[in-house]
Amino acid sequence: MERKVVIFMHIPKTGGTTLNNIFKRSYSKNEIYDHIPLEEMNKQFSQLKEEDKKTLKAVSGHHFYGIHEIFSKPYAYFSMMRHPIERVVSLYYFLKSYPGYYEEKMKHMSFDDYIDWDPQAKNGQTQQICGGESQLSVEKAKENLMEFELVGITEMFNESLLLLKKKFKWGNIEYKKMNVTRSRPSLNEVPIEIIKKIEKHNALDIELFEYTKSNFIKQLKES
Repeated sequence: MERKVVIFMHIPKTGGTTLNNIFKRSYSKNEIYDHIPLEEMNKQFSQLKEEDKKTLKAVSGHHFYGIHEIFSKPYAYFSMMRHPIERVVSLYYFLKSYPGYYEEKMKHMSFDDYIDWDPQAKNGQTQQICGGESQLSVEKAKENLMEFELVGITEMFNESLLLLKKKFKWGNIEYKKMNVTRSRPSLNEVPIEIIKKIEKHNALDIELFEYTKSNFIKQLKES
């Protein structure tokens, strides 16, 4: 594992900001690319001397599966998944007040319109795991998940963290929750027609989440 580039594929609103703060502690600044845009990261890495390329040990960001191809080194992915309905509700209320582009676009946008507008709200987790392919499929996502050392579950964050610590030999895993969407309502306060629309547009994510959760529980029992 020490020779591999460890890649944290951060899916938005899955507890990833909290997890990334823990992840970064294991590396010095020159050993990790932390949430650097893909093109910039590719450019930086390609300009390094071959000897300097060997110092890279970790990558984290909102990247899609396939980013390992940049580095031409052995790799190990990990990620987190969250129940799609909870995730989309959290996304909407988080982005609605996120400074800049989203706040400007979404200031007066209804939840119903948001689901139609934002690609992240429609099978966004499957999109990232499939590698951004135009033809999404749970089978393709499952195939790519074979390359992941672990995919944790947001609703089982502490259990996920303990398995990740064991898998990657992390030290201190104490944490304070980061980037929490405080203004969001609970699910029973969300109109049923919105819940149904989220379900309709996230059928692949729901299937993939249940598959991943089942695998995670199996790993937990075996650990």
